[in-house]
Amino acid sequence: MNMLDKNGIQIDLRSGNHVRIRRSWRTPLGGRLGIVSTIEPNDPHGTYLIQFEDGLQFRYERQELELMVDPYTFPERVVRALLRFARSFRV
Repeated sequence: MNMLDKNGIQIDLRSGNHVRIRRSWRTPLGGRLGIVSTIEPNDPHGTYLIQFEDGLQFRYERQELELMVDPYTFPERVVRALLRFARSFRV
């Protein structure tokens, strides 16, 4: 589903995504990590409500956020660990 926010920017984040706030003089808590709590495309204060581990919540626009993606999912990490283990037995 292609949803656009009030500025016409495509909404590509989902609730539960981990994000980092970009550092800027106008963004509160720049550089910190948070979780997308809700997405409200027509909110005048910001499309994305981000919740931080201490309970604080702020609204941000997409250009103020960086999506944090784990380099590997859990199954991929297990497979890689098993392959490293198997390689250790090579003669």
